[in-house]
Amino acid sequence: MAVLPLRKRPETVIRERITAVLAEVGPLLRIEHCLIEIVEFSGATGRLTVQIDGSCPDCSVSPVTFMPAIEAHIKQRVPEVLVVSVIAQ
Repeated sequence: MAVLPLRKRPETVIRERITAVLAEVGPLLRIEHCLIEIVEFSGATGRLTVQIDGSCPDCSVSPVTFMPAIEAHIKQRVPEVLVVSVIAQ
């Protein structure tokens, strides 16, 4: 009897895609020093909550300043994400 591989839940697949996009964002915006993590994602509502931690060591710019660009990039690459909210540390 063959063992069928377990199928990942669609929400898990979406979270993996979001994680991959967040990994690209730091170098893209030259904010590698900031840590951006998924706090919560709801597939039912399309709401993504991320936590951003860190600050620019060379300037006074807050990481939250970059959130409109990060949000646009996430929404472009993962269309299931409809709303992005941020928790800043």
